[in-house]
Amino acid sequence: MVNQDILKSFNKLYDETYNDILKYIVCKCSSIEDIQDIIQNVYLEVYKKLAHNRDITTPYIIGIANHKVKDYYRLHYKNKVVSLFSEKEEIEAIDSIQGDIDIEEAIITKYDAEYVWEFLKKKKVIVSKIFFLYFKLELTIKEISKELKLSESNVKYYLYRTLKELNTYLESEDN
Repeated sequence: MVNQDILKSFNKLYDETYNDILKYIVCKCSSIEDIQDIIQNVYLEVYKKLAHNRDITTPYIIGIANHKVKDYYRLHYKNKVVSLFSEKEEIEAIDSIQGDIDIEEAIITKYDAEYVWEFLKKKKVIVSKIFFLYFKLELTIKEISKELKLSESNVKYYLYRTLKELNTYLESEDN
């Protein structure tokens, strides 16, 4: 039987902390597909702690999230992917990007969203993270660069280059 007081406390805590915990997990995990599993494990643990009359704070939940991410990858033998460009490569790539990408047109329907997701699953993990943070959590490029510990130019490079590739991919799917 579920205790209504615990459930009420859990729901309040969940509503207050979900976005911060989601952002933390997105930045720490190696695959966007793993996010839901990890976040579910985190909040299951939070519920258990509440049931044992623990005082739960946001930093405490972030600690739980940190442990759950590590546990998840330890159990699933996943590897972290880290790839950074040299400063010169970043500047050259950003200078070569054209500003004619229409984001709304590229990602306008649910039908296109399926193709977008399939396309992103073939990309590096960092690209998926950037897309998730930018489009789902609506973080700015500056906020994303801080969260992922990348330069703003690197985030822009990944975002705009992938949008251009995505635009080409979606156009080819239409034909």
